[in-house]
Amino acid sequence: MNGVLPVMNSVHQPHCPAENRSGLNLHSDAAKRVVDIYNLHRLADPYGNVGSWFAATLADGQSDMVLYDSKQEAIRHQHHNENYYTFVQIVPSMMTECEAEVMLKIARMIYDKGGRQSDGYSKHDLIRRLGWEDQIAMSRGIVTNINHGSRAERN
Repeated sequence: MNGVLPVMNSVHQPHCPAENRSGLNLHSDAAKRVVDIYNLHRLADPYGNVGSWFAATLADGQSDMVLYDSKQEAIRHQHHNENYYTFVQIVPSMMTECEAEVMLKIARMIYDKGGRQSDGYSKHDLIRRLGWEDQIAMSRGIVTNINHGSRAERN
C-alpha cells in the first residue's frame, strides 16, 4: 500500500448525517470522548450507574469523570461554569459516536443562540434521552411521555 495506512472508518448508524462527520468519514474527538466516558461508566457498573449523570464540556467532550446522582448535582459541581457543559444521563443502552455527535452539536447550537442550562429542576429539558422506565415500557410496546392531539381534543 505504498507505506500509507488505511483509514479505519467507524461504523455509523443508518441515519447518521454526513455533515456531522469529517472528510475522512469520522466523528469529532469530542464525540469520541463522550462515548468513551459514557460507555466506561455504563460498563463499570451496568445496573448501579443507570440513572446517574456526568458533565461533558461542549468544547472538547472532557469530563471530571464523576457520576452524580442528579442533574442538579452535576450542574452544581461545575462551579458556575455549567453553561460550558452538557449533562448526560446513563441509561440501559450504550451510546454511539453518531448519537454523541448529534447531542454535542445541538447543545452547542443552543449555547451559540443564547440558550443556557436550567437549574436542572425543570421538567422541560429540550432533549431528553429515554430513561430506563421508558425503555422498559417501549420494550413492552408501551409509548410514554408523548402527548397526542391538541389540548381541546384531549378534554
